[in-house]
Formats: sequence, C-alpha cells, structure tokens
Amino acid sequence: MLSFVGLVIIVSLVSLIMASFFDLKTGEIPEKVNYGYVFLILAFSAFDSISSGDASLFLSTLIPGAAFFIVGYALFYFGQWGGGDVKLMAGIGCSLGYLAYAGSLPAVFLFPYYVTYFVNMGFVAFPYVVIYGLILGIGNKKTGKEFLGYFGDMKTRLFLIFSLMPSVVAVSLDLFYIAVLYLMIPPMLVAALYLKAVEKTALQEDVLVSRLREGDVPAEDLFVGGEKIASKRDIEGFGKEDIEGIRNLAREGKIPESITIKKGIKFAPVLFLTYITVIYAGNFMEIAFRALA
Repeated sequence: MLSFVGLVIIVSLVSLIMASFFDLKTGEIPEKVNYGYVFLILAFSAFDSISSGDASLFLSTLIPGAAFFIVGYALFYFGQWGGGDVKLMAGIGCSLGYLAYAGSLPAVFLFPYYVTYFVNMGFVAFPYVVIYGLILGIGNKKTGKEFLGYFGDMKTRLFLIFSLMPSVVAVSLDLFYIAVLYLMIPPMLVAALYLKAVEKTALQEDVLVSRLREGDVPAEDLFVGGEKIASKRDIEGFGKEDIEGIRNLAREGKIPESITIKKGIKFAPVLFLTYITVIYAGNFMEIAFRALA
C-alpha cells in the first residue's frame, strides 16, 4: 500500500503536470486543478496527523502552504505572476512542508527546504524566462526600443556596475568559486530589464469587451466615475458578473469598447520542474558550491 509520502508526491506530480499542460495550451490553470491539489495534500496530512496523534504534522503542512501562497501573491501583486500560479504555489508549499516533516527530502546543509525551492527556481526560471522573453520580444520593435532605453538612465548603469562588487570582493578574499557564482548577478539583472521591456510591450493585449473571458486580469485598474470597478491585483480576474457588468458599461458608453489585459508568462512548467529538483536533487546552490570548491 502506498504511504502518505508516496501519495503526496504522486498527487503533486500529477497536479503540476496537468497545470503545466493547461497553462501552455490555454494560458489558464483550471481552478479544479489548483484547489484539488491543495485539498488533497491537506486531507492526507490531516488524516495522517489524526491517526498518528501528531498535530504538528498538519501545521507543518498548512503553514508552508500559506507562506508560499503569500510569496506567490506578492509576485502577482507586482505583476510578475498570474493568479493560477499563486494558487499552485499553495499546493507546492503544503506538499514540501509535509515531505520535509516526514524526512523525505534530500539532505541539505546551508538552506531549509523552503529556501531551497526558491533558490532552485532561480536556476530553472532564468533560462526558461529568458528564452520565453526572447521569443516574445524578437521582431517587436517596441521591445527593443524599451529595453535599450533603460541603459540611458544613469541609475541603471550605476546599478549594473555595483552588481559586479560582490564578485570583486569574493576574489579579494580568495573565494574564487563564490566569485564565479556572483558573476551571474549582472547578466540576471540585464535579463530582468529585458523581461520588464517584454512585459510592457508584448505581455499586454487590447481586447474587445465582447471577447473577455473569465480569469482575464486588467493591465490597469478600471474606473467609472471615480469608482474602481476592476482591479489589476485581483487574483481571480474577471468573473461572469464582472464581464457582464463591463459589457453593459461599454454599451452605455461609460468605458471604451476594448480594455488592456495582462497576458503573462506561462510559468507553471517552471514550478513543476523546480518541484522535481527539490524532491530528487536537493539545493542547486549547494551542489554548485561543492562542484566549484
């Protein structure tokens, strides 16, 4: 019979694969996948906690889930993620919390598992997002113009120069292997600037209100007569009633016939691949330290 650890891993992998498939295919992650993932992991944890008489087991599952959700929501708030990614993070946090308490994650020495996930995400996300951004930005003249414009700002140039300092300090202390890792900072900052340009020029779309779909999120807050009727930070996006109300307002001429919505990078595959690295490989930063030492 499968242990709860095995069930948690299986449910996580199936949920993350399904989320990645739908995200890549439609740009949306079904609510049933997200909420079902969280519910099943919490249910397994609650049953195991009750049967073992160990209440801390359930708390060790619930609290990381809430913490991962908060981190995901912060990224959504600042326009980096979609609402589906945020809910998916809650399930991932619950799963890793349960596996960590059960002692079923690879041993790490410098970082706890919840830090390991975000460290590994950086390694996985960097090439994925850069390639994704390049595909979106190539051929878009506005993207290139926006990106090059950032380097005309003195603050940006100084920031990039100072990003070399950690590597210089590491070399002065004869910590050459750490210096090599720190050399990743400047290109990552340049990539971040490029992705910011992509977000402004290629990850927004003007859509007729008649073609709005549930889950669409406006690129900017929508106001009518000084009253906010839709928020760019609403994790759920437009619901059926919201869309109907917006269409009525457009027919009455109170708002334009089209609005700008966020498109967002399809990020679920990164969350899936990062999860695999955490449960099977360990912390990539520690692996890099050992390889370079």
